[in-house]
Amino acid sequence: MKTIYKLLVFILILNSKLLSGQDMHFTQFYSSSLYLNPAFTGADVCSRFSATYRNQWPGVSKAYKSYLASFDHYLTTYNLGIGLLVGNDVAGTGELRTTVINPLVAYEAVLTKKLTMRLGVQPGLGVRSINFNNLVFGDQLARGGSSVATMETPTQTKAYFDIGAGVLAYTRKFWGGLSFYHLNKPNESLLGENAESTLPIKYSLHSGYKYTLNPDEKEVTAQRSVSFAMNYRGQMEFDQLDVGFYYTQYVFNLGLWYRGIPGLKAYKPGYSNNDAISMVVGVRTDRMNVGYSYDVTISKLTNKTQGAHEISVSYQMCKLNKKKKKRLLVPCPKF
Repeated sequence: MKTIYKLLVFILILNSKLLSGQDMHFTQFYSSSLYLNPAFTGADVCSRFSATYRNQWPGVSKAYKSYLASFDHYLTTYNLGIGLLVGNDVAGTGELRTTVINPLVAYEAVLTKKLTMRLGVQPGLGVRSINFNNLVFGDQLARGGSSVATMETPTQTKAYFDIGAGVLAYTRKFWGGLSFYHLNKPNESLLGENAESTLPIKYSLHSGYKYTLNPDEKEVTAQRSVSFAMNYRGQMEFDQLDVGFYYTQYVFNLGLWYRGIPGLKAYKPGYSNNDAISMVVGVRTDRMNVGYSYDVTISKLTNKTQGAHEISVSYQMCKLNKKKKKRLLVPCPKF
C-alpha cells in the first residue's frame, strides 16, 4: 500500500476516536465565564477584558495547552451584552490545534426586583488543524525510523461554523445557568470534504449560592463570605462534576474544588470518574482580578501528569458606583 493511503487510514482512526473528543476545560470556569455560558456576556459592571492560560499535565510531553481571551460590554439602552471570545488549544506531537472565534450576544430581562434572567447566543467559527510531518507511522517503524515521503500539504486544516446558546438566572445570592455548544453538530473532519466527523453537543449545568458570614459588618476590609458552586458538564459519554467553594475576605479569595463523579460512574471496570482536587488563590480589586489554580491529579495518572496550572486575569474598565449598583449583578466569584 502506498504511503499516502497508510497515512489516510491512520488519520481516519485518529479522527474517529480522538478528534471528536472533549472540548478544552478550565478549573476557574467562572473566570472564563463567556466560555462557560454565552449568557454571561455583558453581565459585569461595564467593559471587561479577560484572559486565561492552562497548562494541563506538564509531566506528559506535549500534552494540552489552552489559551482564552475575551472582551464584553453591556449596552444599557438596549439591555444587551455584546462580546468576542477567541481561544486556542494545542495538543500532542502532531500539534493538533483547535481555534475558536466566537462573537457573543446576550439579552438581559429584569423579571422582578430580586430576579434577573439572561439569554445568550454564540455563533462562531472553529478551525482544526494537524501537522502530519510531526507524526510517526507504522511504515517508519518498519524501516527502522526512516522518514515517510514528505507530503505536499503537511498541515491539514478544517474550518466550520459553530453555534452555542445559554440561559442564566440569578438573584443577589443565587445563580443558575444552562448552556449548550455545537448545537449544529459541525463536521470537523481533517480528511477532506467527503469525510465526516461530527462534533458532539457539549452541555453544562452550573449554579451556586453566596453566603455572607458577617452581614452586619460595615468595615469593607472585614467583610467575609463563602460561595458554594458546582458545574456539571458532559459531551458524548464523557461527563464530570466540579463542586467546591470560595472563601472571600476583602480582596482575597481562596477556593477548594473536587472534579469527578466517584462511585456513580465508571467508563470501564477499574477506571472510575475520579479526576482531580483543585486549589485556587486570587486577588480582586475594583478593576483587576488575578487568579491561580493548581490541580492535583487523583486518578491512576497521579504519578505521571504533574497536575495542571491555570492563570486567569481580567480587567474592568470602570469602578462600581452607586448608580450602577441599581443593576442586579451575578453574585458568582471571579476565581
